[in-house]
Amino acid sequence: MGHGPLNPDAEFCCGQMSWALSEPTGIEYWRKFREFGVRVLDGGSSIVTIKLCPWCGTTLPLGLRAEWFERLDKLGVEPEDAPEEMLSELWWRREGI
Repeated sequence: MGHGPLNPDAEFCCGQMSWALSEPTGIEYWRKFREFGVRVLDGGSSIVTIKLCPWCGTTLPLGLRAEWFERLDKLGVEPEDAPEEMLSELWWRREGI
């Protein structure tokens, strides 16, 4: 891959990223938010989002965290009561976001 944007339909930009996400490396991918990041090692589950692949330099897709919360707000539900389809990438893939 080059330095262009990652196709949202592609699983990951390169073999190194695929490997890092399959091993306990500290690199995370949150499917429901479409966010890539580096885990914060403070005992919690936070990540610092990244915009470029650390290995191949590909531009990663924009995260959808704000849109996720906006959708739940429109549905009138709290995050802990999110519908099943909102707990994975299904909600944004179905809409082609």
